[in-house]
Order: sequence, then structure tokens, then C-alpha cells
Amino acid sequence: MKIKRITLYNIGPYLDVNSFDFTVSKNRNIVLIGGENGGGKNGAGKTTFFKAIKTCLYGCKVWGFDAPGKEYYSIINGLVNSNSLYDSSARAYVEIELLFDDGKQINNYVLHREWRKVKMNLSEYFNIRKNDKLIIGGDEDDFINYLLSIIPPDMFNFYFFDGESIAEFFLGADGNKNFRNAFLKLYGLDTLSIMIENFNRNVKRVDAKKTSYDSYVAAKELVERQSNLIDAIKSELKADDERIDYLQIKLRSLQSEYTKEGGVGLAEWKEINSSMLKEENVRDNINRWFKEVANHYLPFVILENNLRKLLEELTLAQDAQKNDLLFQTLSGEEFKSSLKHFFVQQNVDKINLDELILYIKESMKTQKQFIDFDFSVNQISRIMAQIYEKLSFDKDQIRKATSQLNSSLRKSKKLRDQLTASSIDGYEAFVGEKEHIEKEISALVLQMEKKKPELEKQLAVLDSLQKDFSKAKESYEAALKNRSITDISERAAAAYALLEEKLVRRQAMLLQKEFINCFNAIINKNNFIDGIVIDKNINVIPYKYISVNKAQLDNYKKINRDFLTFFDGVKIIMDMNKLEFGEVDSILLPSPIQVPFSQGERQVYIMSIYLALLKTSHKDIPFFIDTPFARIDSNHRASIVSEFFTKLKNQMFILSTDEEIVGEYKNMMRSKISDTFILQISNYGRTKIIANDYFGE
Repeated sequence: MKIKRITLYNIGPYLDVNSFDFTVSKNRNIVLIGGENGGGKNGAGKTTFFKAIKTCLYGCKVWGFDAPGKEYYSIINGLVNSNSLYDSSARAYVEIELLFDDGKQINNYVLHREWRKVKMNLSEYFNIRKNDKLIIGGDEDDFINYLLSIIPPDMFNFYFFDGESIAEFFLGADGNKNFRNAFLKLYGLDTLSIMIENFNRNVKRVDAKKTSYDSYVAAKELVERQSNLIDAIKSELKADDERIDYLQIKLRSLQSEYTKEGGVGLAEWKEINSSMLKEENVRDNINRWFKEVANHYLPFVILENNLRKLLEELTLAQDAQKNDLLFQTLSGEEFKSSLKHFFVQQNVDKINLDELILYIKESMKTQKQFIDFDFSVNQISRIMAQIYEKLSFDKDQIRKATSQLNSSLRKSKKLRDQLTASSIDGYEAFVGEKEHIEKEISALVLQMEKKKPELEKQLAVLDSLQKDFSKAKESYEAALKNRSITDISERAAAAYALLEEKLVRRQAMLLQKEFINCFNAIINKNNFIDGIVIDKNINVIPYKYISVNKAQLDNYKKINRDFLTFFDGVKIIMDMNKLEFGEVDSILLPSPIQVPFSQGERQVYIMSIYLALLKTSHKDIPFFIDTPFARIDSNHRASIVSEFFTKLKNQMFILSTDEEIVGEYKNMMRSKISDTFILQISNYGRTKIIANDYFGE
């Protein structure tokens, strides 16, 4: 990972846009940043610079918060430029451009974390661009998790080396904790520790005897017995179903063979029978019509002449009755009174009304003889209407019906002849076998329909038994599983602990060797310290070899028993044996010592540990060093530059005062420098970044 650019906008003394653009080079990995006017020590904005970088990378998490809140924004208020906060639309941001080489290509990531004032309150906005394309959702989360794995927040201060406080980082109250954390994470061993903790949490003791094994076995037997019963029913149903399939195939084969031999096919047979049935229905309808005609019309058709004569007689009788009714009306007193009145009005002479009426009556009598039916006028009218209705029957209908009947008989004969002509000699046998097969199929279907409800009933019983069995099984298996998990977790925890111990020991040996090389290369004293060991708790213990005689040996063993386990036991044991048997007067044995020394020597000690960790971890992560020569005397500065700064391959940012990386020290690392900057402070407390400039240039 490389840093290509860092941009600050309205961050602390960095008013408006301030950008560090770094040249990325494999061989030139050092960036020098100097602070003018003593600003490298105070007031140049280095503290703000560090805060801005780690806040951009981690947000609120680097300050110990899960989400932005009041306390977090209080920190941000102290980070952004105070003058810009007076503006209601205040805006500030930090932007870091990173380069990641995955072995195939170099990907460019830009992290942008911004703060804006909304209704006088700060709000945070964050986004990531990959190769100039905004990434969102899961891709953004994946990158953040990846970044956190490379540089966890609690390792930020390790990669941001502060010469004035680094001693506290390793030798302070949390020094052992900080070293252990750096050791495990730099070597990728923290994962093992997490796994061991997880396995240990799974270790639970379970008494398997609490599980009712007898209940489990009994429930299992009931399920097996019920399953066998169901399997038997299913087998029967399957056999019936297979028999039906066989019979249906046989039926289709029989029909096909019958048709092949000249027999009428089933579809054709149905069509002919349907047509014959239709013709039978036609003839039935015609015959019913003939019966109706015979019952209601035929007698009258035969007696048509007689009926017409009857109509004449009825007409005469009806007219005579009407005349009689009229005469009765004329003979009435009321009519006579009206007629007399009429004649008076007409000045007619007196006439005999009775004679006049009698004359009218005689003149109205018919001269024809008629039968005197004992019917009323209305009765005669109804009889005459019925006779007219019977005489109106259309005799052509009989001819048409007769023609239709003959036509239907001809069609039926044709169909029958067609059926007879297409039949084969074995027609009766075909029909008989067909009916036999269909009968067997029907019987099997009925049989299956009776078995299915029984199957459903037994399945319900099985379901209930299986639930009981599952409970018994779960109870039994839970105990076995928990016991198994406990055993596996215990073995896994032990195995990973052993693996961790071996890996820790291996890395500790590498670190110890690299430390003493670095320390001896930097320190200007001989036999100052002989080495360090990393104990089982990953604590750093410096030591020196001391001379021990026979009288001192027992006390030495008692005091240093645990300490000696981290050394080559064979050689030490052989040397002790030589001392005990008087082969030698004294031997050299390692003895732990306190971190000694002056402030400068302590700084060399810490920087040697630091350098050894970086070299042996092989992590390609940018490295920031602030005030590198703090508490380093002039005697060790050249060694620090030659052994520390020039030999690390990591991208390195050195924030120096005008009393540190200058003159010969700068010349020593000139071939490794890619960029230089000056932090220039104005009279108004504003920091200005000047690129390609440095002290004395």
C-alpha cells in the first residue's frame, strides 16, 4: 500500500485547500516534511495532520465510538478550522489517495471524509472511489474491512511513530499490551488467539446419562414398525397401479389389433352408434307425431264431408235461435213502448204493434228445414270452432312425415350395413375381452380408493410417532453433540494453542535475532546488552550474560527457571553440568535486566525493537515518523539514519524540525528521498504547504 496524495480543506491551520502530492517510487521511499520557525515541534500543524489522516481512514471508530455522536463531533469541532465554523455553510474535509498493488494491477482508491454545517450542527459524509468510480454498498464495506485488517485502528500509533512518545508506547503502563498487540497483528497471529478464545467458549460439560436412551430406542422401534406397515400398503398400491397401467396398455393393444384386422375403431364405432341413435330418435319423434295425428285429426279427415254438412245444420240452428231471441226482444213491453213513441214522433197513424211484430217474426223465419239441436247459441259456436280447427289440418304434413320416416330408415340401414361390413369375425370376442379388462380396471381403481384413506390414517400415526422420536433423538444427540463439541473444542483449542506457541516462538526467534543486529548497529557501546527474549506472554525481556560460579548456580536456577526456557536448553544444561562437576570454574549465563540507560539509549532500544518488528513482518504499509531524533543524542543520529531510515523499504514520511534531518543526515538518505515539503506558518497561524522545498534549499 502506498499513499499518493493527502488533501486537507479547512482542517485546523490548513485553511482552504492544502495538498501533499507524493511521488510513488520503488527505490525512493522517503518523504521529508519540515516545519519552519520551530513549527516542527509546535504549531506547524503536525498533530492536526496526524488526527486528520486517522479520522479520514477510520471515522468515529478510531476515537472509540460505534457511530457519530455528540462526543465525536466535539472532537471534529476541534479538528476543523475554527474560523470556517462561523459560516453557516461551513465545509471541511480530508481526502487520502491510496495505491494498492494486487500483483496484477495497481488500483487507485480515494477516501473522502467531509463535514458540513447543517442548521449550525456538523454532519459527516464519507465516500470511496476506486479508479475514479464511486463504490457503494457491499463493495464499500468490503474495502473498509480490508483496510481495517491491514491497519487496525489500535495499530495506528504504531505506524505513526512519534519520537517523543514512542518510549511510552512500549515502556509505559500499557507497554506490554501494546507490544503484544503489535507482535500478534504484524505477524498475523492475532487470528489464532481469536480462534482459541472461540473454541474455549464452546467447552461445556454435559452429562450424557441425563438422556433417556431407552425412550430413544423405544420411539425408534415404534417408528420402524409403523414405517413397515406403511411400506406394505404403499407396495400394494404400487402393485395395483402397475396392474392398471398394464391393463390399460393391453386394452389399447387389443383395440389397435381389432382395428388393424378390419374392425371398427373405437372412435368410429362411437360415431356410427351415435348416428344410429340419432336416426332412431328421429323415427320415434315421427311415430309419436303419427299417433297424435291418428288420435286427434285422422277421424275428422275421413269424415270431412259429414262434418261440413254438420256445420250447415249447426249454422241453420244457430240462425233460428238468434231469430227467436230477436222476436222475444221485439215482443217485450219496453221495445213496444219505444216503438210507439217513435211512431208518434214521426206522425204515423195508429197501428197494431202486435201484428207488426208478428209480421216481422214471420218474415224472418227461414224457409229451410234444420235440425233443432238442444244447444245454446254459445255452445253451437264452440262446436263449430272445433270442427273448423279439425278441418284446417294440413294433409301434406302426413306425406312429409312419411318421407322423413322412409329417409331415416334408409340411413339407419346404411349405417348398420357399414358397421356390419367393417366388423371382423372375432367381434364378439373383442367386445367380451374388452369388457373383461375394463371391469378389472374398475375393480382395481375401487380397491385403491379404499386403501388410500387407510394409508393417510397410518401416515398420520407415523407423523405423530416421528415427532416423539425426533424429541427423544434430539435429546439424546444433544448430549452426544455437546460432549463431542466439548471434546473437539478442547482438542482444537489445545492444537491451536500449541500452533500459536510454535509460531510465536519462531517469530520471536526471528525478532530477537533482528533486534540485536539493529541494536548493535545503532548503539555506540560494546556489550551494552546481549539480546532480548520474548516470553510465553509475549513480553520483551532484555538480558546480559553474567559469570556464574558453582556457589551461585543454585540461586541462579531458582531465580531464572522460567526465563531459561526461552534459550537453547542443551547448551545451557551442558555448561551447568561442567560447572557442577568442577570441569570449569564459572560459566556465562543469560540474566534478565531492567531497561536501562539514558533517555537516548532507551530511544535506541525502542527504535531497534521497532525496526526489527517492521523488518521481520514484511508489511508494505506507509510509515510516519515525527520528530525522529527526539531524545536521540548526536552520537547515535548517524546510526539511526543509516540503519533505520535508509534500510526500510516501506513508504516513509519523516516530519522533521530544522534541527533534525538536515545537513549530513539528509545527505545520507538523499538517494532515498522522493519528495520534500515545508510547513510554513503565517503570522495569522495559518499553515501553508510548500512543495519541493526544505530547510536550507
